[in-house]
Amino acid sequence: MAIDQHFQDIQLSELRAIAQRRNAEGWRAVQTHCVNAEEGIDITYTFEREGIYENFRIRGVQKTDEVPSLQDMFLGLFPFENEAHDLFGVNMIGMVLDFQGAFYDLAMKEPMTVISPEQKAAREKAAKIAAAKAAKAKAAAAKKAAEEGEGE
Repeated sequence: MAIDQHFQDIQLSELRAIAQRRNAEGWRAVQTHCVNAEEGIDITYTFEREGIYENFRIRGVQKTDEVPSLQDMFLGLFPFENEAHDLFGVNMIGMVLDFQGAFYDLAMKEPMTVISPEQKAAREKAAKIAAAKAAKAKAAAAKKAAEEGEGE
């Protein structure tokens, strides 16, 4: 039996409206899944109805972003949302069942966000390269603007 499932990237601002529509249409929330990605935390919300699975992925969630809880519509998401908070540091707002960071007894804070020294070095190198490219582009734009100003 093939599983009918679809994936769609969405913005964080769209999450509540999508969940409200799915709730009104009789979908059930199956899970919330987090992944520590290069640009932040990727969060996938999965809804199911009549054997069809719809997955909505929010990419690059930062620790400062406020992620609205969906527990008021789908109470069964409480373990997933508490896990996202405790293991990944996701700033979940408005949880009905909020374990206040104690859903798991952890030896360290946000263990799923730990990266290897190699990953850290690669990210720092990429950031330096991006900053150098941006500075070079800015200098080229300033030079061009100055040259155009002289020609008038």
